[in-house]
Amino acid sequence: MNRGNAASLGISPRDSTISMHMLPTPRAVQTALTLGVACAALAAPGARAIVPPTDCGRLTVKSKRYDIKADQLRCAPARSYASSYLKTGHRPTGYKCRNYGAETKLKFRCSRGVKVFFAIRR
Repeated sequence: MNRGNAASLGISPRDSTISMHMLPTPRAVQTALTLGVACAALAAPGARAIVPPTDCGRLTVKSKRYDIKADQLRCAPARSYASSYLKTGHRPTGYKCRNYGAETKLKFRCSRGVKVFFAIRR
């Protein structure tokens, strides 16, 4: 490399120091940081897609029919928990349950964190 090219790049031919022209601009640094934060937010492990609750089918308890739905919970345990709750009124371990009155078709809703199951009167 000849000395003319080294001088045009801002490199001193003697000691290879970095000149101010070689540093990234504040705008480039800001853009890089913004892109990094956006990528990290999109790749966050807690980010879940919004999906409707899974329909776990019909359940008949005491001659009444209910549609059981579950969110972030498999249908087998959701149906089992719902059947037990409808028969006895005892909630599953760790779940908080709320009963709804006659003004709504929702019979009850039980949740433990993001895991939810509920019954709708039919």
